[in-house]
Amino acid sequence: MASGDAARVWFPEMLDDLKEKWGKSMDWASVISLCNEMTEAREMIRKEKGIKPAKFKCKNCAGNMVLPPVSVRSLLFALMKVGKIKKETFDKLDKNWKSYQRKNKLDGYGNKKIKSQEI
Repeated sequence: MASGDAARVWFPEMLDDLKEKWGKSMDWASVISLCNEMTEAREMIRKEKGIKPAKFKCKNCAGNMVLPPVSVRSLLFALMKVGKIKKETFDKLDKNWKSYQRKNKLDGYGNKKIKSQEI
């Protein structure tokens, strides 16, 4: 296992898939679906390579922290990293994503936000 693989979010194989699957005309539902695909790909790669999760402890509850799913912003940053979008496009997409996210009450992963209930 290479140093840093335990906490790695984007593996080279995932970036190759991302380049292949990205389309400029994708709607946000498709982008969210692609994020889910990338999360599944990461988990499969980690399993195939025998990469154990990094050991992070939560400072509040002392429980083990897990690597979160691939977020929409993470996907946008990765697209910029591999040269599929430029900074100007990233900024425009990021702004549009934030607007779409607020309008549809979504978290950073594209899931509906759940209001916490007071007990």
